Amino acid sequence: MTITDDRAQIYTIEGFAAALILVGVLFFIFQSISVVTPQTEMSAEMKLSQTAADTLICLDRPSENYSSDLKAAIALWNGNAATFASPVAPPEATIRALDAQIATMLSNDTCYNVEVAYYDGSTMRAIPVILHGVPSDNSVVATRLVTLNDGDADSAYWSGIGTYPQLIEVRLICWYL
Repeated sequence: MTITDDRAQIYTIEGFAAALILVGVLFFIFQSISVVTPQTEMSAEMKLSQTAADTLICLDRPSENYSSDLKAAIALWNGNAATFASPVAPPEATIRALDAQIATMLSNDTCYNVEVAYYDGSTMRAIPVILHGVPSDNSVVATRLVTLNDGDADSAYWSGIGTYPQLIEVRLICWYL
C-alpha cells in the first residue's frame, strides 16, 4: 500500500489564489489613482487663490507715509464704476496705477476684476472699479478690508457718505484664460 502526499497540490493552489489576490489589489490601486487625477484642477485653483490673496497683501503694504497703495487708491476713488467700454473706472489715475500694479503681480495667463464693496448708510453696494472680462466658472475671489478714517478720505465721494470709520472690502476676482 502506497501513501500519496497531496500537500504539494494544495500549496500550488494556495499560491495561485495569493497571486490572484495580489493582482486584484494592484488592479484596484491603479484604478483608484485615476480618481485622484482631477484634483490637479483644484490644486490650480488653490494656487490662484493664494496668488490673488498675496497680491492684495502686497498692495496693502504700508509705505513711508504709513498708508498703502491700496488704501490710497480707495481713498482717492470718486465713485465711478468701470464698464466694459472703459475697463478702469474713469478718470481715476490711482485706480489705473493700481491696475498696473496688479497686472505686474499676476501672470500673463490670469485675468482679473476688482470690486469695491461698502455700506453707504442704508444699503450694501458693490461697484466694479477694474473690469477685464467675465469671470469663468473656476474663478477665485480674494478680499482685503480697508478702513478709511475721517482724515483718510481724499475724495468728495467718501465725504458725501460721511460715516467714519468706513470699512471697505476690496475684492480681487481672478481666473485663468
